[in-house]
Amino acid sequence: MPRLWAYGVSLAMLALVTYPAFEGPEYDSFPLSSYPMFSEGRPSPEMTLTHALGVRRDGTLVPLSPLVASNNREVLQSMVTIHHGVFSGPERARTFCAEVAGRVAGSSDAELGNVTAVELATSRFDAVAYFEDEPVPIDRRVHVRCEVAR
Repeated sequence: MPRLWAYGVSLAMLALVTYPAFEGPEYDSFPLSSYPMFSEGRPSPEMTLTHALGVRRDGTLVPLSPLVASNNREVLQSMVTIHHGVFSGPERARTFCAEVAGRVAGSSDAELGNVTAVELATSRFDAVAYFEDEPVPIDRRVHVRCEVAR
């Protein structure tokens, strides 16, 4: 009898574990997952990013690293810091821009040596073209620009 009980419990557990596999593709559950965040199409191939950019002497732009842009090495925390710095009002945006410009001026990174200004901007990109071609924005809105004092 104990062996029959063990077989019954094992069969019931197996049925519970495999049940999600027989649901429609829109159903997602533990332990079998279709990972819909990766397997479903995106509604738009565009992404919007608020970021800090360095403006070189020749006018070209260079994205600033998270450490320079927000004094933080963590990319997502940096993104949130930049977003708050830009969208917490015009005075805060100017102050935040000046802080970023100060970090650019104090940086030992040779690539930032010819950066003369900082722009805090929101850019819209085609996400596919961003990785396949060159990351050129569809459009860009500059919220604030400040000079780098050297």
